[in-house]
Amino acid sequence: MLADGYFDMSMYIYGKIKKEEMLANLVLQKSKYDILYKNTYPNQETASYKWFKHFEHQSNFKRNDIKLTKTESEAIVNWVYRTLKNSSEREDFTKALLRNIKELYSIDNDIDYLKGVVFNKRKIELKFISSISTFSELVRMFETDGKQIFFRGHANANYTLLPSVMRTRKWKENERAMYNELIINCPNNFENCHTHLEKLVEMQHYGLPTRLLDITRNPLVAIYFACESQFDCYGELVLISADINTIKYPQSDTVSMLASLPLFSYKKQEEFRRLAEDKLIDKKLFNEKVARLLHEIRLEKPAFRSEINKFDLLNSFIVYALKNNNRIIKQDGAFILCGLLGDDNSLNSLRYKHNEKTVIVLIEKKKMLLTQLESFSINRAALFPEIDCVAEYIKTKYS
Repeated sequence: MLADGYFDMSMYIYGKIKKEEMLANLVLQKSKYDILYKNTYPNQETASYKWFKHFEHQSNFKRNDIKLTKTESEAIVNWVYRTLKNSSEREDFTKALLRNIKELYSIDNDIDYLKGVVFNKRKIELKFISSISTFSELVRMFETDGKQIFFRGHANANYTLLPSVMRTRKWKENERAMYNELIINCPNNFENCHTHLEKLVEMQHYGLPTRLLDITRNPLVAIYFACESQFDCYGELVLISADINTIKYPQSDTVSMLASLPLFSYKKQEEFRRLAEDKLIDKKLFNEKVARLLHEIRLEKPAFRSEINKFDLLNSFIVYALKNNNRIIKQDGAFILCGLLGDDNSLNSLRYKHNEKTVIVLIEKKKMLLTQLESFSINRAALFPEIDCVAEYIKTKYS
């Protein structure tokens, strides 16, 4: 909530997290916190005793001593909330918790609460939609002078706006290995790929984590992806805004540079990032120090000018997609191509703003919206036109 300006607490407040699923996820991660889910939830009187019984050695830990995964964090918060009897008690607890957060982080009267979502009302304009008609009303607020609006659908409002390869440290550190191993094992799939970007798009198509983030110009497509799963939580329609003259085409030199990054190890990428962030290094010295990157770009594009703008390396750009496969055509797809983001960076700077507030659109009544989208021919078979996806859609339709 502090980083993005909002957070959906409804899963905890209304007890929507399934105990068996959480236990399975913790076991999969080999987390020591799985013990919290192997027995019945405690009540308020026994919770502290049970916690210290399991984790007595942690009773005096400092705040930064223990590193938690996202799943472990969710598991602990949910376990605490389950000590409360009902949603009314959990709502009261949440509001009390928010008062403590305000004091702890000196946020004066900015934190608000609506429908189970906590948000910073100074930064965030929170909207809910539950039908195509409510979305149509929302569209009227968009200011598009000189800008292009893109959309992305998240099935869970708490997803971070990041490309898949940056969602886990393991993937980020092994980006080069994954990139090369897929090409080595499936060379025929890349015979018609002439640039690093085309290779990344092909990898994204088949589900390999990459530094590309899918977006679309069609809001109905994004709403579909926000509604297609996780029916117990809010979906999110992410609004992305870009000045038209900043959007890149696939042939762009900047695109060639950023698409070349997966060929370098994580250690080398971090070296590039530190050099780019160093204000004492001028452009000439920077280009001398990243000569290997220049060499790699020229292998793809011999006419590439021997000069890299170091700030481009730290940025992310929207790139129009080549309409060279049916899925991109059907989804009206484009991409955000990410540069060397730091560990704590997301793509929130690209979000659409209205009156200097980031507009967050959360989706209710997902199943009803999916039914409405059918009337616009927005469904899995239309968006994934490969025969296996169409067959699965037809089978489900008549089940």
